[in-house]
Amino acid sequence: MSASVHQHYIEPLKVPMDRKGCWVFPKQIIGSSHWLATLWGKKEAIIDKPAIIFWGNKDIAFRNIELEKWTSLLNDVEVHEYDNVGHFVQEELGDELCPLIERHLEKIQAQ
Repeated sequence: MSASVHQHYIEPLKVPMDRKGCWVFPKQIIGSSHWLATLWGKKEAIIDKPAIIFWGNKDIAFRNIELEKWTSLLNDVEVHEYDNVGHFVQEELGDELCPLIERHLEKIQAQ
């Protein structure tokens, strides 16, 4: 992402205590395995919903195994993979994604 966009993430968290939530959040997700399993158990509710996925192949948190999990679950999914971006696809390619989102929404409205 550009330096100016990155600054938007850094600016509000200058003081170490302000970064505590960012430090605790990943631990809370890992510690929420039971809750996440409960949600995954309800996945049938979304399998037929139209979906669009923008996937950054440089993401260090989510890899191909997670993408394959979602694409094998969803029956109506449009996937756009990008080799040049990581976790913040929307920040790095925002303008490029807008027409794809608009087209996806138009397709849903036409159904």
